[in-house]
Amino acid sequence: MTEESEDSSPTALLDLYCSTMKENKEFLHRNAEKTYREVINLINDAINYMTMAFETKKKENKVDYVKNPMCFFLHHVLMPQSYAILADLLIGNLPACFMELRLMLETMAKCHFASLHPNRTLFFEPKLELLEKQKRSTSKLLEDFGNVIGLGDKPVALWGKLSNYWVHPRGIVKRVVNEIVEKSDVPSWAWIIPMNYSESDLDTIKELDKCISQFRSILKATMKNYEQITIN
Repeated sequence: MTEESEDSSPTALLDLYCSTMKENKEFLHRNAEKTYREVINLINDAINYMTMAFETKKKENKVDYVKNPMCFFLHHVLMPQSYAILADLLIGNLPACFMELRLMLETMAKCHFASLHPNRTLFFEPKLELLEKQKRSTSKLLEDFGNVIGLGDKPVALWGKLSNYWVHPRGIVKRVVNEIVEKSDVPSWAWIIPMNYSESDLDTIKELDKCISQFRSILKATMKNYEQITIN
């Protein structure tokens, strides 16, 4: 391999990513504008809630900041993962979008429970570790979380859907097989990334829209509950 080809190969790959993202964005605007807007709204939620948390904590020092599990969630999970969903949506990596959404949901539930710990002197990491030592299953934790924020079984239902359909190997295999059986085609995300969308991807893209919408409603209820806790 010549020096010239070694230099051009990474550049060609980056060019492919950029062109695919532009083409997929145009596809989404034409065929799934609602999904694209929902992802953007999720990013805006992250910015707004992070700003709110900063305004609440701006008079406190760094030690007070690291004691707060929800601040950790907002700054280091919600914000970066919401942007990651947009990036993965544009390169055609739909499975990653659902996986990132699941991570956000599960982390939010755990951080919210950790923020209820009565010992205000603990940092967020020990609080999360104490929560893990309770040996409560994740599904049970999500059930309890839904009751705390007033949404019943909605959080655990969304978590279960994301887990079973998009995280566990069995779910991924089943989705690929179903696509082949029902549409006589392998879904684009099961070939290579980046990949251009086609009409056959619209069902999955619209499914992502519904999942993000459900997550945003859970996020809103969580932050409302958290705000009441901090006020009291």
